[in-house]
Amino acid sequence: MQMKRFLILTFLSVMIFLTSNSQRTFFLSEEWLTSINIGATTFYGDFTDKSNRFFSNTPFSKFFYQDRQAMLSYTLEKKINIYFGVKGFISYGNIKSTKESEKAYFNAHLFEYSLNGTVDFTNLFIGYDRYRDWSIYGYVGIGFTESRTWKYSMNTGKIIGTNGFGVPKKEGGKYVPMTETVVPLGLGFRYNISKQFALNAEVSLHPIRTDKLDATISNAAKMEGYGLISVGVDYNFTLPDHWQIINRNPRYNGKSTDPAIKEFNKRKHVVMKTKAYNKASKHRHKTKRRRR
Repeated sequence: MQMKRFLILTFLSVMIFLTSNSQRTFFLSEEWLTSINIGATTFYGDFTDKSNRFFSNTPFSKFFYQDRQAMLSYTLEKKINIYFGVKGFISYGNIKSTKESEKAYFNAHLFEYSLNGTVDFTNLFIGYDRYRDWSIYGYVGIGFTESRTWKYSMNTGKIIGTNGFGVPKKEGGKYVPMTETVVPLGLGFRYNISKQFALNAEVSLHPIRTDKLDATISNAAKMEGYGLISVGVDYNFTLPDHWQIINRNPRYNGKSTDPAIKEFNKRKHVVMKTKAYNKASKHRHKTKRRRR
């Protein structure tokens, strides 16, 4: 736990340092990104046979698909500069795990929402290139999960344990799910297929501060969680200009407060092509025609 806190603090410190020293900071309306991903989960905790790990099996192994469940996620990201950004993450899906020694398995419904800091490793280590088609990025953050778990006997198929069915807040209300803190961290690859659209692939780990996700309390693990491997589509967009806090392209009205420039304009009759100037010019032409 102390190591995770150290890594998070180090990440935030480096992020603040590079943000303050970055020469390319984006405006509020620039560099927005929204993503939709779908993927598969695997459980990390004490109630598992550890036979379906992503990295210990290949897609050609039957164990790779054991207890695999689907999860859908959505993200909204704002890039602060060429190195860092901030994104909101929400996801909903299922988690399943089996323990043959106890002849039991569990199935959990989980909803997660978190706020994450992102880093573009490609720009950070290789250098910024606006025409590069690909990038490798990472993220870490903090958030919450809401879950409900059902534990079943493999012999009878009956429910032998539950979690996430707290006392309703009011009489006749719904049972309250278990809410716990989560610290998601992940690594991703993005490939741009056009100026606005890109494809991504992500691998992430979501440690949850609980030992009840599997509806089994033990001293073997103080934290449980799940891994997620997913693919998705990104959409880059820019907000309208009226979202700007500071106008990056202020409209020049042809007037200057500098006395030297004022005098120069009077002497050389230098006037900007403004609406007022065009209107006055048309009026002068009409007046000349009437005089003729």
